[in-house]
Amino acid sequence: MVIERTRLSAADRRAAILAAAQREFAIRGYHGAATAEIARGAGCSEPMLYKHFPSKQALFAAVLADAGARMGERVARIVEDAENPVDAWIEHIATRATRDPEIIELMRLRMLAVSLADVPEVRAAIAANTAVMRERMVSILARARESGYVRDDVDLEAAAWLWFGLTLAGGFAHAIDPDAAAGNCTLMARTFATLLRPERCDIEES
Repeated sequence: MVIERTRLSAADRRAAILAAAQREFAIRGYHGAATAEIARGAGCSEPMLYKHFPSKQALFAAVLADAGARMGERVARIVEDAENPVDAWIEHIATRATRDPEIIELMRLRMLAVSLADVPEVRAAIAANTAVMRERMVSILARARESGYVRDDVDLEAAAWLWFGLTLAGGFAHAIDPDAAAGNCTLMARTFATLLRPERCDIEES
């Protein structure tokens, strides 16, 4: 399908290119994605695409950063007023991870990014994305601890790494068996939350 080209502001054109590129990379992988197809999906020419992004590597890095930032904003809205932000994350993100197209694409992009870590621009994007995500996770876990939902002896930095690992595990689960992935992701997330809880929470909930 040919998308009609329209005049957009530079910011809107960049956003359109990023959206088209995210779909293309998530479906076809890095090497299979064609910049000409991405440009067509964004409703612009390939030279216009390269005015915004100097290389395919730079475009992929920007897609990774943009997708991670949008997911971060989504998580922040979900946990903002939650009494137990860990359970809120499980309910709204983990249990829907393998049915939500946005989350599925982000999981695929992150797995793909690891295979491109030797590309400096991509490695920098991975590092920045991971650092922001871990910082957010530590903040969420700290809030949950203040409310009594995370044990005092849990190292929050280590727990944040494990939490990040769950997102990668979800991507693998979906790639291997999409039909079973929803149940597997939910089980992994709830097991993680159970391991974090003080014993008194388990007693009170039983």
